[in-house]
Amino acid sequence: MAPMKKQAKEGAKPLERRAVGRRQEDGLLPNFRDLIDGAVQGILVHSNFKPLYANAAFAKLFGYDTPEEITALPLIRSLYPPDTWPEVEQDYNALIRGTKPGEVTRMLGQRRDGSEIWLSAAKRSVSWYGSHALELCVSDISKQVEMERVMMGNEQLLRSILEVLPVPVYIARRRDGRIQFVNRKTCLLLQQSAGPLLKAAAQDFYEDSQDQEKIHILIDAVHDVREIEVRMRTAQGRLFTAEIAAITMDYADEPAVLVSMNDISQRKQLEDELFHQANTDSLTGISNRRYFMVQAEQELRRARRFSRDLSVVMMDLDRFKWINDSLGHAAGDTVLEAIVKASQERLRESDVMGRLGGEEFAILLPETGLDAAMEVAGRLLEHIAETPIATVKGVVHCTTSLGVAQLTSGDHTIDDLLRRADEALYLAKDNGRNRAEAAV
Repeated sequence: MAPMKKQAKEGAKPLERRAVGRRQEDGLLPNFRDLIDGAVQGILVHSNFKPLYANAAFAKLFGYDTPEEITALPLIRSLYPPDTWPEVEQDYNALIRGTKPGEVTRMLGQRRDGSEIWLSAAKRSVSWYGSHALELCVSDISKQVEMERVMMGNEQLLRSILEVLPVPVYIARRRDGRIQFVNRKTCLLLQQSAGPLLKAAAQDFYEDSQDQEKIHILIDAVHDVREIEVRMRTAQGRLFTAEIAAITMDYADEPAVLVSMNDISQRKQLEDELFHQANTDSLTGISNRRYFMVQAEQELRRARRFSRDLSVVMMDLDRFKWINDSLGHAAGDTVLEAIVKASQERLRESDVMGRLGGEEFAILLPETGLDAAMEVAGRLLEHIAETPIATVKGVVHCTTSLGVAQLTSGDHTIDDLLRRADEALYLAKDNGRNRAEAAV
């Protein structure tokens, strides 16, 4: 390639602008106190049953007009049916003393007018201005409980209801997983008639047989589970992703679990495709600028948390404008694709490469100090320079300039680290191109 005059890199935005943009975005974060006050679920914090905080949803659940009416109560004893109070006190002591972990369970509450309400309650011990307290996060499940009672009271009615449901449903015994009931939708989904299914065990249709046991463990803790994704297999061997919902019940006088399944394979495929389109550079197949910055922030936090090394390489193709102007943009695209492929041949699976824009790339090197990162940069320079790239206008060889920086205590954000690597990249350009320079 004939020597060319030095040309300024085009199209690159200063990293300082990116830093300003990120700070502006941070200023748009929501007020988390407002989120809690306005939460759909009811939230209460109390210490030794003296209310310290309640949100509007909690007050409404218990028939009060304002949260202040809750916090004005001398004790929250009136929020529980009297016969449940000994159990409530025992539960509180265990949680506060740490002899019992936080849990999600069902509980009975008592409204202001004396009526009872079934609640799904998440309980955990928290620190409230330096003192131990208990947090309750509750939602009304009275209709669900009432429906369960009706269903359990009449097995034939249950079977009739489940049979006409538009979703696949089955009932399996807890002790051995033997299927006790399937509706028509289940037969269609699992590609098997009811007779053979009623002789099979539910775990036979899970790709990982341990998934069913995990669901049972979860259901024992919270009584009902929803939106659990598992991989399942039909009787004909077709694999699919199912969204599972399950509740415990008694069926034929034995503990059982009622499970509904929804085949979400197409939805997952679409989600994966949309995720790929949103986060991947369409030309090279690597992370686009937005997603690379997300990954970089994650790696920075991990490096800080575990005191690990992290380095970054900024890469810019030498004289890329000449390639576009002389050989055409189609050749330029071919060169970009080839440079990325050649780079990945010298990178580890844990390394992350992203296209920041134009011919500018960045590479994250987790668990890598500056000396090792410079060795990686050397291998990249050599391999890229030696790689012939076939374009519509013939074979070309390209070189790159690299700037390398290691995370230091002075890098408060990922933008600081990238800025230092970018400065080293400019130094490599000024010193003759086709070289790597380390940031000071």
